[in-house]
Amino acid sequence: MIVLNSPARGSSVLIVLMLATLGAGCTAGSHDEGRGAAAAEPSTVENRRAAVENEGKKMPPMRAPGEEAVPSQGEGEVPPQLLAIFQDDLARRAQVKHDAITVVSATEQQWSDSAMGCPQPGQMYAQMIVPGYRVVLQANGERYAYHSDRSGTFVVCSNGLAFEPMK
Repeated sequence: MIVLNSPARGSSVLIVLMLATLGAGCTAGSHDEGRGAAAAEPSTVENRRAAVENEGKKMPPMRAPGEEAVPSQGEGEVPPQLLAIFQDDLARRAQVKHDAITVVSATEQQWSDSAMGCPQPGQMYAQMIVPGYRVVLQANGERYAYHSDRSGTFVVCSNGLAFEPMK
């Protein structure tokens, strides 16, 4: 039994109790609001399996940022003018003529940051999706991976190290 000495103290205790009750009522219903009809427990294994399958159809699974190690590949083609820039760079880099260069692969990419798939130790990069391309060229039996954005900024990525374009 609570004995209150003053009316002011009794009022503040009453207000605290009312707020606690009100808060408990608000949080109890909020957990089930987003579930709608799925809030009721299915009764059989088949019903549970169907409920899980329906939940999966509502929203596709999402990956956490940074979880994807390999950038996604698209079906788009590398613009010919960008491919020519890469071939010019490789001709200077490997000291070969253009006809000695072969295109091994050329794919559209969605890089996870501005490092374009070739981050350097100690460097910071903007964390944003960078649409671009990955082109692998071959000259003199060596392969060179060109990573670029759509505007033509690129690095040559070899063994995890980025090399700037040749001047």
